[in-house]
Amino acid sequence: MPCRLMITLVTVAALLSCAGCIVTTSTYDAKVREVEALRDAYASSNRESARLAGEVEALSKQVAGQKAAFQELSSRAAACEEERAREKRESADRDHKLTELRKKTGMKEEPAVRPSAE
Repeated sequence: MPCRLMITLVTVAALLSCAGCIVTTSTYDAKVREVEALRDAYASSNRESARLAGEVEALSKQVAGQKAAFQELSSRAAACEEERAREKRESADRDHKLTELRKKTGMKEEPAVRPSAE
């Protein structure tokens, strides 16, 4: 009987060790699948990061171009404003000289002549 019991115990131990290998193999396979999924997600994240970096670079260039255009337009606007102010001063000076000339010649100021709508 002890031999039979020994054979039974050895058989049970062998079955349990095989079952343990099966569980370990399935756990290993699950971890391999998890690692593959994480590797794919990491690669996808890197591709997205590279795409976004390119987009940021393109947008930065666009912003720099728009800043340069804004500076140019601001300079042109300032130059136009200076020109307008200069012309306004010159016009006021001409009006003042005309008024002085009329006073010296004794002429009355004439209202501005408007063209007729005929």
